[in-house]
Amino acid sequence: MPGHLRMGRRLAALAIGATAAVALAACSSGGGTATTSSPTASSAATGDAIKAVAKCDSGADESAQLKLGAFLPLTGGLAFLGPASVGGVDLALSDINAAGGVLGKDACVNLVDSSETSQAAVSIANIKKQLQSKVSAIVGPESSGVTYNVLPTIKGAKTVLFSNAATDDGLTGVSPYFFRNPAPNGFEASALGSQIVADGRSKVAFLTFNDPYGTNLRDGMEKVVADSGSAKVVYGGKGKNQEFPSTETNFGSDVSAALATKPDAIVIIAFDQTKQIIQALVSSGWKMANTYFVDGNLNDYSADLPDGTLTGAKGATQGVNPSPDLRKRIAAAYKANGGSSDITSYGYGAEAYDASTLIALAAEKGKKSDSATIQKNLPAVSGTTGGTVCKSFADCKKLLDAGKEIQYQGLAGTGPFNAKNDISSGYISIYEFDGNAPSKFLTSTKESDS
Repeated sequence: MPGHLRMGRRLAALAIGATAAVALAACSSGGGTATTSSPTASSAATGDAIKAVAKCDSGADESAQLKLGAFLPLTGGLAFLGPASVGGVDLALSDINAAGGVLGKDACVNLVDSSETSQAAVSIANIKKQLQSKVSAIVGPESSGVTYNVLPTIKGAKTVLFSNAATDDGLTGVSPYFFRNPAPNGFEASALGSQIVADGRSKVAFLTFNDPYGTNLRDGMEKVVADSGSAKVVYGGKGKNQEFPSTETNFGSDVSAALATKPDAIVIIAFDQTKQIIQALVSSGWKMANTYFVDGNLNDYSADLPDGTLTGAKGATQGVNPSPDLRKRIAAAYKANGGSSDITSYGYGAEAYDASTLIALAAEKGKKSDSATIQKNLPAVSGTTGGTVCKSFADCKKLLDAGKEIQYQGLAGTGPFNAKNDISSGYISIYEFDGNAPSKFLTSTKESDS
């Protein structure tokens, strides 16, 4: 994201391979150790029956009952990511309620559409609906652009906004009430930029949409490429005004302009527009093996392109790969709560589950479900106080009831929050397309701030 988150990542396509462990630091982007294996997100409560979660009563007291707002993409360019995250929230609340609820009461959910960056009026209207419903905290949005659109409203209300997918580096420390659990763009930029250089590319072109996620990720990769001394950006660089609008549908002129600079690598930073960009590149004779994708478009294009079109192309993504069991439980929770569409991408589903669980644990620790209490206790339940490791709401609640500090280690495998409410550890990996699916794992890198 998806910074956007952004903004977006399509992990459903990543059926095989390992994920990269990258410990995130505010100041560090080096010292990594290559690895070829990493965790897979597995459900912590595989035996529990999945039940529907009640919708919140807008007049209820949020300090007495956990009223969780879900502010997730149901329409727009990121709608493909919505079902997994909605299902992740629903599954977490089902597991929480099965364990006795929060402060002895079942948690409820209030779902609204976050839409996309270009639909600011829709996003702002719907976040106001959440606030008017007096939710305890909000999970979402999945777009950095949408996050920027609604932050002024959220800041005034002092309500926790916990994004499971917004990755723009500019969101670090933006508000004491803003938390997130995906890896920020800087680490994906470092990993993919380094891969481009390692592949011996010397002239790099960026086809980037004009969105906070796109430009932030581009800027980070451009710096890695430039700092290498062996490569340079020949098209689409920062300050060149060569980005395309996020609503663009015709990419013939953009592709022609990029190819005129004679690049030996093209990086596509876009969402749904990627299909049209690929078609324009193929029509122009570009060798797609020299193309690089990002988390927002690292997808399975088997149904969209002739077989083998993308063989050899590479891309980077964040997060652990959801296990088959977890995917099954997320899908079941989504259906149990009225979900009608199929889940085509499980990206950010684990992060949505963990965000919901951490919010519930913060309320348990603080003995109230209001946003101020949750905001105060989120760092501690994530492990900043060095507590006992626990991996489910039920187990963590038992420790809290016994007066112990905890460290929730959830499905996404992230570390405790740092001082700016970013996660201190996360995951990045590089994949190669085999046919039209990014199913071939190449490498992973672990970095830390220690």
